[in-house]
This record gives sequence, structure tokens and C-alpha cells, in this order.
Amino acid sequence: MFRTKQRSAFDQVSESDRGSILAYRDCGLFFREIGSRVGRNQTTVMRKCGHWMQEGTTDRHGRSHPPQCTTSLDDRQIVRMAVTDRSVTSRTAAQHIESVTHHSVSAGTIQRRLQQSILSARRPLLGLPLTKNDRPLRRHCCDERRMWDAEWNEIVFTDESRNCLQHPDVQIRVLRYIGFSPT
Repeated sequence: MFRTKQRSAFDQVSESDRGSILAYRDCGLFFREIGSRVGRNQTTVMRKCGHWMQEGTTDRHGRSHPPQCTTSLDDRQIVRMAVTDRSVTSRTAAQHIESVTHHSVSAGTIQRRLQQSILSARRPLLGLPLTKNDRPLRRHCCDERRMWDAEWNEIVFTDESRNCLQHPDVQIRVLRYIGFSPT
């Protein structure tokens, strides 16, 4: 014989059923007996009574994610900090928010808040784009120095990358609004 599943396997427990479960439990009935009277599993009755004992409520938890750890004021402060100092990292922003609000905020939370505000990390613009007036001047300068041999030994190029032995030479990133073009 097949056992038919009770409706608790498919339905949510209604508010009236929750009240009935707690009233029967206050009367001293066992979980199995309460379940047969209400039409729910013994496990469901035990879970609702446990919620009542631990949390003082029998409501379902309405969300599947943890509550948001920052308020809208904190979110605005994060965005303001990122816009005023575009090279601020998410870790330093998290430390600043933690020092102000006295609760911990992860760097990932900061990154999500900035992405929600349409800010993302990009590499900074290394040089200004040449204008129409700058191109002939640059070309003239290159043509003058084309035949140099010994003079090149006296020139130091400043656009080469550094070699850092103490710490990694990581590229700096700045925050920009998505779709922003710096031209």
C-alpha cells in the first residue's frame, strides 16, 4: 500500500494552523496528536513549536539570504567615498565603514554596493590622447631625433615599468561609472 503524503509536504503552514498548533501544544498534546488534528507532519509541528520557543514567532523566514549589513546611509557614504577618491580600494572603504558604524563589512560587500551604483574598477588613463595640434609637434620632435646614436645613451625613459623587490608591482585601479569614456 502506498502512503499518501499529507498536505504539509506541499503547502505552507497557514497562520490559523500555526495558532492551532501552539494552542494544542499549550494544552499538553503530543506532537503526533497535534499533527493528526491539524493535518500536518509531526516534524512540521515540532519545527513550528521550536521556532516559537527559540524566536518567539512561528513566521516563515521570508528571505533565503542573510539580512543586509549596511544601511542606505552607509551605501551612500561608500559611493561618496569612491567618487571623491577614485583610487580607494574596497578594503580601505570596508575599514572606514567598520570604524564609523562599529560592525564588520567585507570588501565583497563594498564591491557589490559600488556595482549596484554603476561604479566599477578600471585601469587609470595613463596618458592624455593627442589632439590634432599635438600630432605634428610630436612628429617633428621624432624626426629631429631620428639620426641620434650617442645621444640615446643619455636619455632616461620614464614610462618603463618598475622592478619592485619588496612588494608586487600591482597596477592601480580607479573607480568609474560604467559606460564612462574619459575623452
